[in-house]
Amino acid sequence: MSYPTATRNLSENSGLKRKKGKYFYSTVTSSPDSHSSPQRSTSTSASSFRYRGLKITECWHNGKMQPRVYFPKGSPLKPSGGYRWYRSRGEAEQAVVEHEALQRRFGELARTVTVEELVEARSAKAWLEGTGVSLVEAARQVKVALDKALESRTVKEGLGAYHAGVWERFQERKKAHPRCQPRHWRSVKHTLARLQSLEKTNLLALTPNQLRPLFKDLSKSSFRAHLRNLHAAFEYCIDLGWMDFNPTQSLKRMKTDGVSRQRTVQTFKVAEVRNFMTAVASTDMRAVPYFAVCFFAGVRPEAAMKLRWTDVGRNGHLYVPHTVNKSGHAYSVAILPTLNRWLEWWETQGNTRHGDLLPVSESTLKRVRKRAMSEAGIAEWVQDGTRKTFATAYRGTFKCKVLTSAALGHKGTTVLDEHYDSRLMTEQEATDYWRILPLETQALTEKEGA
Repeated sequence: MSYPTATRNLSENSGLKRKKGKYFYSTVTSSPDSHSSPQRSTSTSASSFRYRGLKITECWHNGKMQPRVYFPKGSPLKPSGGYRWYRSRGEAEQAVVEHEALQRRFGELARTVTVEELVEARSAKAWLEGTGVSLVEAARQVKVALDKALESRTVKEGLGAYHAGVWERFQERKKAHPRCQPRHWRSVKHTLARLQSLEKTNLLALTPNQLRPLFKDLSKSSFRAHLRNLHAAFEYCIDLGWMDFNPTQSLKRMKTDGVSRQRTVQTFKVAEVRNFMTAVASTDMRAVPYFAVCFFAGVRPEAAMKLRWTDVGRNGHLYVPHTVNKSGHAYSVAILPTLNRWLEWWETQGNTRHGDLLPVSESTLKRVRKRAMSEAGIAEWVQDGTRKTFATAYRGTFKCKVLTSAALGHKGTTVLDEHYDSRLMTEQEATDYWRILPLETQALTEKEGA
């Protein structure tokens, strides 16, 4: 006798089961041979059958009928046990075949397992107690982590690859703009130099706490420049799959920490500049315009090396193109009488204004500078010392930081306040600075004044 659905008879023969408050018929058909393909159920709601010892159920899921396989706990395909959905019946049956093959393989391995391996397995399982993760799943996660660690790179390798990429992009840009200079490449180089202590550190193990001490002694502008370079380099490593996150994200709060720091600004003394320019004139006349522009126009040494004589003397100004300026924009500075005297004296020595402002190589320039430093009694060359000395004397003479910032090519006075100190030179020393002239011109000027 059969019972209608409304009676909700839960007898074994009816096949009526409950799922989420609803009842449906589930017909299980299997042949004596468990390895033979079963007949699909004709039930309208759901059907279940066994295939190679595992239960496959087809029921409504995501708007359509989909099969799911119930794997026992410890299965290689689902160590935690339970159901797993598949897109088609064929895919579900293929998963059962894979499960059976893995079970057979693990059974063969179990016959050759040693006592030491059993002890290690027991110990590993004890470590995982209470986590809900099986030993097989934990081993799989460890394998994935190890593979990722092997594919990762050290800080030196990752940032070195980014540095090389920056150089390649610069070479491509130089084809269109021959006078451009690798400002960003040099900036990245200076940033990477600060990470020498972390060169052998794996990129995956790099943390913000390791980077923070390396940049805490910088001004806000310098910190922002280094932070931009590091952020771009780490994003490049993330794109290549060498890192999971960018450790510079949490370093941004250091920009507004409110800690004020007194910078130590170094400049050349007036006597040192006078002796140095005299020594350059006696060593190599070709380098005189270059150092004159650096000391008496405040042009950055890297930019002055790229200038041409067509940039000097435009309506009494010295023009610095955007392709050679560090900040990327063009500016002009007035040619003061001191610089004009040096350039006129240089022409009286049989030289002409054509071609490059500095017609010698960088290595030759370094030899000339080293010899002139020795004769002038300068023990150590100050980085950007020519520009800082000019700014100090200029501000001490004109008493205006807005004019001084404009002469340096700055768009504001923030950099001037952070990197320059007008108190390093008195008003009398600033006046004496603009009286530094070639020996012949200086003697003639003194004679006319007398």
